[in-house]
Formats: sequence, structure tokens, C-alpha cells
Amino acid sequence: MFGRDKKDEVDETKKDAAPATAVIGRGHFIKGEVTGEEDLTVRGYIKGRVELKNHCLTVEKGGRVDGDIVVNELNLYGSVNGNVYASSRVFVAAEALMRGDITAARISISDGAMFKGSIRMEDSLEKVFPAREKADLKASRPKPEA
Repeated sequence: MFGRDKKDEVDETKKDAAPATAVIGRGHFIKGEVTGEEDLTVRGYIKGRVELKNHCLTVEKGGRVDGDIVVNELNLYGSVNGNVYASSRVFVAAEALMRGDITAARISISDGAMFKGSIRMEDSLEKVFPAREKADLKASRPKPEA
């Protein structure tokens, strides 16, 4: 009405909105690879690899992931059976169960958490991600002309 139109108001609302988070509910079972471009909360069960390189994965109490995890950040309150690769940090809560190796820049394991595996702290993103990721990156680069 006074020099502003609806489009400007909608754009401002989108900027203020919280980042999207997908949820896998308690009654859901997913078998296979899960990838995405938003944060993910797991309350159910995933059997397979989870890849959210630039996002956060939260496994809530009662939630479970059986497979490798490649994320920016992991907050674990439930159960993980697999290796974790996080470019930022991994937090394992007191009630959590973690079986597998962790590679991350920062790692926090609360007193009382069940953990079986090894820990490798890396400050470089290239060192954090597993060999499979590095091979995929090399394969996607164009080959120089001979």
C-alpha cells in the first residue's frame, strides 16, 4: 500500500524462517541410502548410508541408524552402528549408543554414553570425508585433454 508490495513481504518472511528440517518418524523404516539438502531428525530407523554433507543429522532417543554417516554435524541421542564422518562436530549424549569409528573436527562424548570404536580428529575437510567420497570427487572432475 505505501510503496511496498506483497512480494517484498514474502521475501522478508522467507529470510526470517528457520532452516528446513526433515523428520523420519518413530513408525518409519527406511532401507537404502538417504541424501538431502536440509537438516534431518531421525526418530525411526534407517538401514543404510546417510549423507548430508552440509547439514546436521540428529538421531533422537529411540532413533537408530545402521550405516555410515557423512554430515556436517551429528547430534546423537539414540543409536548408531556405523562409521561417522563429520566436517564440523559430533556430539554423543549420555543416553546414546555408538558403535563405529568417528572422524571429525570436534568430538564430544557425554559421561554415560556407550561408545565402541576409534576417534580421529581432523581439522581439514578433505581429511574428514572417507576415501569413497574422495574417489567420487576425483571422478566428477573433467580429465585434461592430451
